[in-house]
Amino acid sequence: MTLLGAPPILALLAGANDNLLQAPWTAAQVENLNVYQKAGYFHPFTCGRRDQHRDNPGVLVAAVDGWHCPAGGCDYVQSWAHSFMADMPAPLIRAMQERQQQMARLRAIADGPRPCLLHEDIHPHHGADCMRFYAEYLMNHHLGGRAARDAYVLEVEQRILNQLVRQHAPAAIRRLNPALSK
Repeated sequence: MTLLGAPPILALLAGANDNLLQAPWTAAQVENLNVYQKAGYFHPFTCGRRDQHRDNPGVLVAAVDGWHCPAGGCDYVQSWAHSFMADMPAPLIRAMQERQQQMARLRAIADGPRPCLLHEDIHPHHGADCMRFYAEYLMNHHLGGRAARDAYVLEVEQRILNQLVRQHAPAAIRRLNPALSK
């Protein structure tokens, strides 16, 4: 039974055994199989004897003649793969991996130092209080999107500058601007 027009994985789940590809495989198919195996989107093929070599997880490696266990002394070979794994272009998987890496870099930036009006400084690891204060600022100022972020950052910067002036300017200058006399 084949599900016409269905993605390959759905056909496999429906029990379509005609989507299995038997070894030997071409060099391009081997490359795609190994890229897919390492991509982490599905559980990888593993050695049927991996319980006998505990120092190695037994994640199989594709070769022209089938999947081989990388554990030393293990001669386990699997001669089939799902055809969509061999046919899926490795560049697509690589692009998906690059996208995941890009998202990880963006998360790292987002977790980095950011302006905080509550603490009147720039710091990483904003807690619930910082985020609540930010949300209240946005609601009270009826701003959205980039304008809201820009106004918030501007106010934080102004408060930081005011603190610096209060700390380092002579008292005579601080009296000229009532906002700095607090």
